Amino acid sequence: MPRLFLRLLAVLMLAALPASAQEGVQISFGQSLRLEGSALEVTADLLTVDQTTGASEFSGNVLAVQGDMRISAGALRLEYAAGAREGQQRISRLVASGGVTMSTPSEALESREAVYSLDAQSLEMTGAVMLVQGENLLSGERFVADLRAGTGRMVGRVRTIIRME
Repeated sequence: MPRLFLRLLAVLMLAALPASAQEGVQISFGQSLRLEGSALEVTADLLTVDQTTGASEFSGNVLAVQGDMRISAGALRLEYAAGAREGQQRISRLVASGGVTMSTPSEALESREAVYSLDAQSLEMTGAVMLVQGENLLSGERFVADLRAGTGRMVGRVRTIIRME
């Protein structure tokens, strides 16, 4: 449902806006897109664990929730930090594919693929990226965010709608 809403909103809003040839647009973020602190709950149709690498692959109707952050995707791979003590695992990277939607109460992002590095606190989303912050909308081909600094950059045929009210 959120994907349909975002697509409909984008079509309606972008139809009234001429194409932009901007190379990049800066975006500011608060703490809302940071995954840390509380437990991450993942539900999916299938779970596969790679004993060699220790990675977990969830596939089919994947939904990951942590606090107010929700990530839905066709597949989600969790990669763990090396050197963890026995019985303890720390996620170092999430790799989502198959149509990805990340949402919080104040922001929503959609793309084909996403890589979230918890170690670097960075997020890279690629393929038909759409960002909605309040009434503002931004789209492009690639989105990179530094979640520590609270900044982001959208590149690749960027289109935007910024409400001035």
